[in-house]
Amino acid sequence: MTLYAKLTKYAAYQDRCSWDVEKKMKEWKVSVGTQKKLLEQLKSDGFLDDRRFAASFVRGKFRVNKWGRIRISFELRGRKLSTAIISEALLEIDEEEYLETIRTLIARKSGEINPEKTLNKREKIINFVVGKGFETDLVLRMIREIKI
Repeated sequence: MTLYAKLTKYAAYQDRCSWDVEKKMKEWKVSVGTQKKLLEQLKSDGFLDDRRFAASFVRGKFRVNKWGRIRISFELRGRKLSTAIISEALLEIDEEEYLETIRTLIARKSGEINPEKTLNKREKIINFVVGKGFETDLVLRMIREIKI
């Protein structure tokens, strides 16, 4: 199997960004010149598209893992994607669905906390939801709305 065939299989298995593929080629000890040529070929053949990857990543991490914009953005920056691509991908998240997810996380965490230990219940809820990457101001607004 040629190197290009291995890379197409790797990229087709699930959406990958350029950084993922570069990392894989470094593991395989592919020369820098060859890496650049292969990346361009993968992009032109449609196996590699950073915009498509970012949009897919945002949808998956938000809907499945219940991550907020901050955490998603942080993870995408770690994959060396441009700010423009990240901003565009974050538009995949529906604002009302985003707020509803915050409400759901608050309610879930509120139900998990022992009722006898309510001294810092609000703080624990805030730390939990903010820790999932949601904006502090939105979390506080939702907590006030729910009246916790």
